[in-house]
Amino acid sequence: MRADVVVVGAGMFGSAAAKYLARAGADVLVIGPESPGRDAAAPLAAYGAHSDEARIVRRLGWDRLWGTLDARSADRLPALEAESGIDFFTECGALALMGKGVRDRTREMLRLCDAADVAVEEVSEAALRREFPDLGLPPVVGGTDGLLERRSAGYLNPRRMVRAQLALAARAGARLVRGAVTAVREAGPSGAWILHAESDGTEFTVEAEKVLVASGALVNRTGALPAGRELDVQAYTEPNLLLEVDEGQLERLRSLPTVVVVDPEDAGNDNLSAYLLPPVRYPDGTWYLRIGRGMQPLVRELRTAAESLSWCSAQTVTREQALFLRNMTRTLVPSLEPVSVRSACCVVDKTPTRSPYIGALDGDEGLSVVVGGNGHGARGSDEIGRLAATVVLGEAWDFPLPPELFAPRREPRTTGPGSGRPDYLTPPFGLC
Repeated sequence: MRADVVVVGAGMFGSAAAKYLARAGADVLVIGPESPGRDAAAPLAAYGAHSDEARIVRRLGWDRLWGTLDARSADRLPALEAESGIDFFTECGALALMGKGVRDRTREMLRLCDAADVAVEEVSEAALRREFPDLGLPPVVGGTDGLLERRSAGYLNPRRMVRAQLALAARAGARLVRGAVTAVREAGPSGAWILHAESDGTEFTVEAEKVLVASGALVNRTGALPAGRELDVQAYTEPNLLLEVDEGQLERLRSLPTVVVVDPEDAGNDNLSAYLLPPVRYPDGTWYLRIGRGMQPLVRELRTAAESLSWCSAQTVTREQALFLRNMTRTLVPSLEPVSVRSACCVVDKTPTRSPYIGALDGDEGLSVVVGGNGHGARGSDEIGRLAATVVLGEAWDFPLPPELFAPRREPRTTGPGSGRPDYLTPPFGLC
């Protein structure tokens, strides 16, 4: 099997990049396993950030980089749905509850939104209580500033969005093989690449002129990169709870926007950073309200492939994580009486730059990467995929910030006694 470009990974970044590559006329082969169902035995490469039914969409970004990625992608969602015939976006609004201790950051975020013509309303706590009577406000020290987006904001279904992207990629000529890449190596003086992969127990090889690795948070654990060329990206547990909502509560709670709490206090387990999604219908027909945690201290690093597989496949949060999430649910939705509660275990990746990696690895134009969603890659994935395709095709960079901000890093992290916590494990954690 052969292709001009092999995209390793069929998730949110890989599917978007494949679409843009194929539309540019490249002979594209995408290799990626099916997303596993709940409690399904699957290889580690099958688990990724799109293995769920809802991810927050907003154009309000923590900084200019993410705000631009998010806004450009969000603006394309209606066209992506229309072109693919697959609906995946729900416009219910997005609310950020920013601790007043980061008001300078809040003012800068609003300034950037105003410059980009992104409509964000500043809403007082009293006004929030009037408009959303079922929403409780967290007791963040000093109170919160409410930032509300009503348009082009809400949540998307990542599984269905990936299906839409892959359908459009196939329509443009891309091929898809459901399998997992287990090794990547250079073929020698020809400059080509050889990829070893497995599908349904059958091993096969692919020769490619160029490789784009888009295999997600667990990129260093799956064989998607050549040996000895791991990236400086770390994977962490992201604990969630799914709280079943019955018909009597459904209509009332569906009026809620998505919610993110940004608590700047470095208060250990008492930090209140979290996110909330209104009731979302899952494939079994059940409606679940979803709540998740900010970065630390309940978020744990996944250091090995075994740890990663155990976390992803077991789908069981720790008792400590569950306690925090239950308490935050009572705070944010005090009227909710869940029919049932179950765990949902995701993986979040973090880069030291806090930016996605988009670029050639070690300057090798034949081997590029697009990884590093940093906890909020879903809503920016279409633009991230487009930029990755630009890099692979050797086209001019056409993003308002320089490509150096996205450059992949392979330097080892600073670890050991006295190294301290990485910045992304210190409040404030930003917008997830």
